[in-house]
Amino acid sequence: MKNSREKILNAAVAVFSRRGFHQAQVEEIAKKAGVGKGTIYLHFPNKAMLFSAAVSEGLEEIMAALQSELESEVPFTEHFRILIRTSVTLYLKHGDLSKILINELTSGIGPAAMKEIEAVRELFIVFIAGVLEQGSRDGYIKPMDFRLAAAGIVGLMDSLCRFHFQSRGAVDSAQIAETMHAILSNGLLAK
Repeated sequence: MKNSREKILNAAVAVFSRRGFHQAQVEEIAKKAGVGKGTIYLHFPNKAMLFSAAVSEGLEEIMAALQSELESEVPFTEHFRILIRTSVTLYLKHGDLSKILINELTSGIGPAAMKEIEAVRELFIVFIAGVLEQGSRDGYIKPMDFRLAAAGIVGLMDSLCRFHFQSRGAVDSAQIAETMHAILSNGLLAK
């Protein structure tokens, strides 16, 4: 059953990214996943919860990969650079999921599904805020509202990655990461 669930989630991300939440059809997701429509409903009670699971689990996968990248013992300035570079790389690697995050989270998917997605997105913001707080404790970052700063970092990443998608890849992940690092380090780093 887990294999079919993963296939469904992967298909859902692809279809929701291309069609949007409201235009996506469960039948199309089932066909792309190679399962029957009923199989989808064995795993997810409705389209909104399928959407929520696809986005939430995709974000969790990105966060897990990001956390493993940040386990190295390096100075904070390098840690900060790794955070930005890895976040952008993962965001662009999961392009369909990123497009959903950029375009679909205000589309009225329903309060229960939205609450679940917001909870996972909040975990990402809290994770980044924790990195910033550690940088402040170590003397690299000015004291500030770290949660708000983390939300700003996520917003900047959303905007620059949206630009990447709209320009059909005219800027690559390295350019985006360097630009983000320049903007953020000159505005956040104390030294």
